[in-house]
Amino acid sequence: MSRILVAFHTSEGQTARIAERIAEVLRQDGDDVDVSELDHAPAPDAYDGIAVGDSIHIGHHSRPMTHYLKEYAGQLDGVTSALFQVSMTSAYPDDEHSTLAHTKVQELLDHTGFVPDIVGLFAGALVYTKYGWLTRRVMRSIEGHQGGDTDTTRDYEYTDWDAVEHFAHDIHALVAAAAAESG
Repeated sequence: MSRILVAFHTSEGQTARIAERIAEVLRQDGDDVDVSELDHAPAPDAYDGIAVGDSIHIGHHSRPMTHYLKEYAGQLDGVTSALFQVSMTSAYPDDEHSTLAHTKVQELLDHTGFVPDIVGLFAGALVYTKYGWLTRRVMRSIEGHQGGDTDTTRDYEYTDWDAVEHFAHDIHALVAAAAAESG
């Protein structure tokens, strides 16, 4: 049984939901899994694997994510690792949006020195009912330009849960392979 940490930062809750689903699948695969918000996440050195996740807001990853990755850079090099990024950019499957999503990952990696073994890019959610007045207007404007959903009286979820589950199974396989190789 491998021990895996799933650590995340969330603003409106979708990244937390994705982290919990990853943890659930890892547990079904037989792993011992801890889930933690990045602000309170333990050091990764006590784990066989780690999955860290964050959402993009105003074009950037969160401070808790960059702080955690920088603080534990040396320890992360010795652990099988995964990164998952949640953004509305990933809700649009065209080349332009795909390139932008990958660019955001690369900016994070360049800024922190983190080199994950696997990366997952997931569409998030528009939670108009949880946004403040300004954020609701900005997100509605962005979605309007993209041809997306603009009814601010309801929320929209775009996460591909099958892709999340596949990603979790891939994490399990990578951690198990690393354990078999070192054992």
